[in-house]
Amino acid sequence: MKVLDTTILVDVLRNVPAAVEKLRALEAEGPIATTEIVAYELHHGIQHVGRRRRDAEAGRIEELLAQADVLPFDRRSAIRAAEISGELRRRGQTVGIMDLLIAAGALALGAEALVTRDASGFRHVGGLRVETY
Repeated sequence: MKVLDTTILVDVLRNVPAAVEKLRALEAEGPIATTEIVAYELHHGIQHVGRRRRDAEAGRIEELLAQADVLPFDRRSAIRAAEISGELRRRGQTVGIMDLLIAAGALALGAEALVTRDASGFRHVGGLRVETY
């Protein structure tokens, strides 16, 4: 299973050709998933627009999320996030909190890879295979 980061889903919603093609290829390869953290980020990103547009965008987000398994952020994910944070702190490195939670969820739930446009937020997370497009 490959886990989709927020960036690829935003790009699919924006009809970015590279993202749309990558999503189609991933669906042909096997199961795809994302996380509830990504669902939060997607919905958070539309809160600044007017109600009518926000409702329309929320519908598009939910249609897109329905194409993947949306993985919970469970206790295993929380523990893995704490472990990653501790490892990074000992090495003097940091990762943004949302990227940390997404990476931890992917690792805790056995993802084969995390698919993103921007690998920089995940480069310090050990054991996480990152795939870009």
